[in-house]
Amino acid sequence: MEKNKIIKAIGIIVVVLLLLYAQAGHINLPGHGNREQKNLQEAVVNYVASQLTNGETVEFGTKYNSNDYKENGEVRYSATVEYYVVAKDGTKVKRTAQVVTNEDKDKIIEWKDQ
Repeated sequence: MEKNKIIKAIGIIVVVLLLLYAQAGHINLPGHGNREQKNLQEAVVNYVASQLTNGETVEFGTKYNSNDYKENGEVRYSATVEYYVVAKDGTKVKRTAQVVTNEDKDKIIEWKDQ
């Protein structure tokens, strides 16, 4: 009986440590990548939409050539993104840009149209 209590206690400690480790950013929990993808899409759409003046809208297309890296001790994310500017009449124009974001991909740090 005493042995079972020790095993349960160790199990609880292991689970707590794993959760703390994950929360510190060392382990990506399920759904983490989906959240970051949505963050990137929203950041791109919001960035482009803030610069449009003729009532156009923005649709996110795709990303490629993406990677994480460190700059001045901070994690950055770089990607080439394709998006569409949609005119009032429904005409879509495809555009491409190189973007750099923060680690969570929810803030654009650099933007270069291609």
